[in-house]
Amino acid sequence: MFDLNDTVERVKDAASLKTLKTDEEDSIIEFATEPELYGVIPEPIPANKVLPEWYRHLEGRMGEGLNQSTVKRCAPFLDALSMGWIIPLAGEVEFNAQSEEFVNYEWGFDRELVSNHSPDQVGGEEFPLAPFPIIKFHNFWAINVPDGYSVLFTKPLNRVENRFQVFSGVVDCDSYYNYVNFPCVWSAPEFSGVIPAGTPLIQAIPFKRDGIISDAVVKEMDDEEQAEIQKTKTILSGRESAYRNEMWQHKRGSRNLPPE
Repeated sequence: MFDLNDTVERVKDAASLKTLKTDEEDSIIEFATEPELYGVIPEPIPANKVLPEWYRHLEGRMGEGLNQSTVKRCAPFLDALSMGWIIPLAGEVEFNAQSEEFVNYEWGFDRELVSNHSPDQVGGEEFPLAPFPIIKFHNFWAINVPDGYSVLFTKPLNRVENRFQVFSGVVDCDSYYNYVNFPCVWSAPEFSGVIPAGTPLIQAIPFKRDGIISDAVVKEMDDEEQAEIQKTKTILSGRESAYRNEMWQHKRGSRNLPPE
C-alpha cells in the first residue's frame, strides 16, 4: 500500500536550500508574512501532511473478496488530495447566517479576515448559487515562485466543506508579489458557529507554464489504440489495484524547508 512517508524527502541542513534554488528540478515556492504575524498565524503546510481525519481513519477495504477497495487504495484520489500546499484560515471567525442571502461574521483578530463581494460581480441573480452571498477570506501569506511558474489556487481537493465554496484562480506569482485573497460562496444558510483558525481554505499548486499542454486533437481511435485500451481493461479486470500497483507513477511529495 502506498505510504505517504515515502513521498517526503528531508533536507539535512539549511545550506541545502541554496542548492535547491539553483536546481530546476528542485525549485521552491516561498510563503512569507509580516514579521509581527510570523509564528502567530497558522502556516501553509504540505497537503500530504494534513489529510482529512475521515480519510486517515478509513480502512483500505470494505470487506473480504474482490472489488472491495475504498478510496484509501485509490492512487488518483490520493494524488489530488496531497498535491501542493494548504493555506489555512489565519484566525477564528464566528459566522451567523441570517438567511440564504446574508451571513454576519466577526472576529477578534487585529486584521480583517473576511469581507463582502457584490453578487453582481458573479452575475447577480444569474449566478447558479444565487442568492447565497459572496464573501472573501483574507490571506496574509505572500507567495514567490521561480520565473516561469504560476500557482493554481483552488478548493482543497477531495476535502468536503459544506459551509463555503471557494472559487479557483491561477496567479502568475513570479511577477505578482502580493497577498492573494480567496473569494467564495457562503453556502450554509443555517450555520451559526465558529470556524477555527487553521481550517483549510485553499490548495495552492505551483506549476510551470511551459509544461502546460495547450494543443489537442479530437479523433476516433485507430486499431492500435483500440487494442491498447482493451489491453488496459483486461489488466484492470484481472488484477485488483492494477493501476495503483503497475501504472501509477510516483510523484514527489510537497515539503517545507527551513528558512534561510
